[in-house]
Amino acid sequence: MIIATHNGKFHADDVFGVSLLKQLYPDATVVRSRDESVLDSADIVLDVGGRYNPAEGRFDHHQRDAGERSNGILYSAFGLLWQEYGLQFCEGDASVFRRIDSRLVEGIDAVDNGQEIYTLNDYGTKPFDLSSVLDLFNPISSTDEEFDTQFELAVVLATQVLIRLRAKYAGDAAAEREFTETYEKATDPRFVVLERFVPHGRAASAQPELLFTIFPNTNGGWSIQTVKPADSKFGSRKLLPEPWRGLNGSDLAAETGVDSSVFCHKAGFIAAAQTRDGALQLLELALAE
Repeated sequence: MIIATHNGKFHADDVFGVSLLKQLYPDATVVRSRDESVLDSADIVLDVGGRYNPAEGRFDHHQRDAGERSNGILYSAFGLLWQEYGLQFCEGDASVFRRIDSRLVEGIDAVDNGQEIYTLNDYGTKPFDLSSVLDLFNPISSTDEEFDTQFELAVVLATQVLIRLRAKYAGDAAAEREFTETYEKATDPRFVVLERFVPHGRAASAQPELLFTIFPNTNGGWSIQTVKPADSKFGSRKLLPEPWRGLNGSDLAAETGVDSSVFCHKAGFIAAAQTRDGALQLLELALAE
């Protein structure tokens, strides 16, 4: 198989597009050219050629028929390829496919098409996004770097991002299922005790009555953590008691009466104890406040 894209300066969409295809067709040869005879001989052509026809393996987005998302973001070559091959890369897991699409692909589509997706706050600092990172791999004028060599380096980075995202979201989905199953067995809808830590932020917020989660720390001890409202990034449905906040060790133990108390964050969203029983005691006090 031959995969073709344009030569010269590259962007995140052609880098990620090639990375995606190479995961599915590892023995494929990648050529970078604008020569029509070279493109015509390729099995899949992306980001060049002026045509979008998945049945013929053509994935350019620079013409009007390339389409756009329901939110108005135009597809880049990567976005078009993702619609065709993304589910296969995600091993048929539609949840992982959607998460990568919304977290990674959609942003690359927007940036490549010159669509602004950030609204700056009073700090005025724009995020240094992945498209900007990959742009750094283009040859620097004061060096003898070559476009094709640098493109290959960029593809290596993009490949690691794709593989890690797939693994992360697959793991998150499994963790959320485990969390939900545990919560369904809880005797009180306001809290759940996890006997091992699993990522659970989004799954916890999906439970409307849940206020606190308790779980073992990776470095020992147990934590009690607040649950964010479903529409909040930093909020808490119920904060830990104000007198606890910012206290550590013996000071927190004196305030709470729980001897195994370790600390309470000054923002009141998480606290810890040395033992499971200690965390449960903190929970009882937090619920009663």
